[in-house]
Amino acid sequence: MTTLAQQHSNQSQSQTAWMATELSVINQLNQRHVQQVMDYSKGFLDKTFPLQQGSHKDVCSYVVYYQQLLAFFADGSTSGLQNPAQFVALSGHRETPNSIVLNNSGRHVELILNRNGFNGCQDKASIDDIQLQTSEPNSIWFSMVTGRQVNCAHKGNKQFTCKDGLPYSL
Repeated sequence: MTTLAQQHSNQSQSQTAWMATELSVINQLNQRHVQQVMDYSKGFLDKTFPLQQGSHKDVCSYVVYYQQLLAFFADGSTSGLQNPAQFVALSGHRETPNSIVLNNSGRHVELILNRNGFNGCQDKASIDDIQLQTSEPNSIWFSMVTGRQVNCAHKGNKQFTCKDGLPYSL
């Protein structure tokens, strides 16, 4: 005969196992959702900022070489943008940028690169977020990954460097 304490312990273990299973399923669904959003966002990059060869979906890293943005692929090949003038600025070091700023017809897009970020640690190019400027002069920014408006205060605090080495402001 089992005691009341043993029954409660068995129920607790059963509930804990059930919750762990449910959390695992939810995490898998969230990861798939983030992957779908990243794939869509990289498709947007392919249409708006196409590479000379390949797709942003296959990029393993971005590097700034002199005044050019280079995309590196798993097979060791590289590609620049079809329109190199679309790359306008970066933050961080040229070999390992923290972010890359692209411009299309006056609208900026910032690729935020962070190998330790929530999304960046799962993305082969370390893209943590893709943020797009939706209007000027108000400079409203939108995260393509989270689907939310971005607080613009951090953009003013961030130091960007133009591809020619001069300061760049958004």
